Amino acid sequence: MWADTLYWIIIGIIDVLAIIFNALLIYLALYRTPKMVRVYTTLIINLAFTDCCSAFLNFFVQQRMIPSGFTIGYISNGWCKLFGYRFCFLSHNLMAHFIVHSNYSLVLSFAYRYYILRKPEPRRKTVLIVLFITYLPSLLQLYKPCCFQILYQFAESDPSEIIQLLQPYHPQYNFTGLTVSGVSDIRSVYALYKILQMTVMTVPIFSTILFLRNKIINRLLYRGINISLNTKSLHSQLLMALTYQALLPTLYSINVIMYVLEQSGIYASPFFENFIMSGLVLIPFFSPFTSFFFFTPYRRIILGMVIKNLNKRPVATSETGHGSFPI
Repeated sequence: MWADTLYWIIIGIIDVLAIIFNALLIYLALYRTPKMVRVYTTLIINLAFTDCCSAFLNFFVQQRMIPSGFTIGYISNGWCKLFGYRFCFLSHNLMAHFIVHSNYSLVLSFAYRYYILRKPEPRRKTVLIVLFITYLPSLLQLYKPCCFQILYQFAESDPSEIIQLLQPYHPQYNFTGLTVSGVSDIRSVYALYKILQMTVMTVPIFSTILFLRNKIINRLLYRGINISLNTKSLHSQLLMALTYQALLPTLYSINVIMYVLEQSGIYASPFFENFIMSGLVLIPFFSPFTSFFFFTPYRRIILGMVIKNLNKRPVATSETGHGSFPI
């Protein structure tokens, strides 16, 4: 129990820091971005907001995922349990929807960088339309006629049924008093759609990212390209940030492997079950640093803030009848 408690405390701290860092990135994108990349800030804000929401929901749910056989059980340890298992189930799926959108948004960011190296920068309205189209795969997980619920919600099962199905696989687990939700049969259309988006689709997504990255590098190295050195330098900085940002979702593959091992019955452990979903918070935690470190305007602002705080050393004073004097 103490190990689980320590784990969720650490994850909670990472969640809070991820929210703060992404909020700072949104501020920089809105108010401290050079004019030549103002349109691109739409994509920066979109990704930072998505990661911010993922971190908040991860903190709110703190979910342990138990995939066994054709069943997936969720044990919620966060604040959502105060509102009942249905609300926890809904919050979990909202988080999953943001994770999927984050992956597609990263592809769009690379596509945008490649596009403006070949053609004039599009209008912000055009970027917003494309962004909405990119959001559609995630939106399908959020649509249900006449009410705002997860499409995956159709697959939800009663907690007692979930416990009954999980117990044979984990007879040592005691589910008494826990907030349990889940899906009794992952072979349903709605459950399979979510699993497809969060596992199989990662392969074409990251393959496309690598393809676009190579195209951008070749374009920047092409001597015939007619752009100024400052613009070329800015493109290179953004490309470096995107490249390291693209490496972060490789952490995602670790979670996918853990899920497959658990679901197939090859290997199962409480650590895997805790980390499958909650471990994904490492991506929104590290993601803002790619912009902070590799995008010069943001790096200068961050360094300026750090240096300013370091220089604010407290001055001890001694009060006398004639006033206060530094010691």
